[in-house]
Amino acid sequence: PPPGGFPVSPGSEAAGLVLEVGQRVDWFKSGERIAYAVTTGAYAQERVIDASKVVKVPHGISDEQAAAMMLKGMTAQYLLRRTFKVNAGDTILFHAAAGGVGLILGQWAKHLGATVIGTASSADKIELAKAHGFDHV
Repeated sequence: PPPGGFPVSPGSEAAGLVLEVGQRVDWFKSGERIAYAVTTGAYAQERVIDASKVVKVPHGISDEQAAAMMLKGMTAQYLLRRTFKVNAGDTILFHAAAGGVGLILGQWAKHLGATVIGTASSADKIELAKAHGFDHV
């Protein structure tokens, strides 16, 4: 059985509207769009979640996009800022440049001033990676 027992609502990435907030939450309010990752229950229609686990979703990004990029974005952040802190002038190599993490990482690394080298398996993927910040693929 799962750690919390049954019933279980699977899923770990989601986006949607805030219905209510706790008394000590003042950084977002009811009606705002949020997204989260790395906590189970994303397939539920409504759920209670710790406010520290969510981020606001900016205008112009759909709920589907927000939910899909949460874990990928956290992975890119971990690689660029924690595994090796990328700075201006650094040269980095990233495999699977046209994947979900690669497309975020390429743009972010370029913004940080790095030279970004990637690998990809087809001409279409090479073109996509270059359009998202990779200098050489």
